[in-house]
Amino acid sequence: MTALDLTTQPPRPCRAELDGIIYLPRAIDKVRATLPGGNIGAYFNLNPDVNTLSQLFYRRMGISHEEFTAAVASAEDDAAVVSWLRGRIDDAAVEKFTRQLLGIKLGALSEDTRAAMRRYQPDTMDASSDETLVIDVLDADDIASFAQ
Repeated sequence: MTALDLTTQPPRPCRAELDGIIYLPRAIDKVRATLPGGNIGAYFNLNPDVNTLSQLFYRRMGISHEEFTAAVASAEDDAAVVSWLRGRIDDAAVEKFTRQLLGIKLGALSEDTRAAMRRYQPDTMDASSDETLVIDVLDADDIASFAQ
């Protein structure tokens, strides 16, 4: 796949799906931004300060960041990444990840995680309640960041 510059456009939304796998398009975009010629900008896949959604994605899919990066780097397109991933997971893993991703509310996060998110998404976090889903905070932050 070609590299992606996430300083000129956001990754695809958290709720975006490929072959029924929520978050997969965003995960692909974030990895593409780390390929030679890409630019990850303000985004990250792994962060020592925060348990990221990318880490959750890798854990639930039973793959490592390095394996996924290699698969994306060698893939011709999204369909090739889907084929690679589907060969390693089952529907139960996808369903469990989807339920978990669509259930993570700000109010359920630790104070440390909320503080870290506030450092990275201050305006969006301030406009959110404890009932707001984490993925909605991230997607709203993307919209606000690239609206200018």
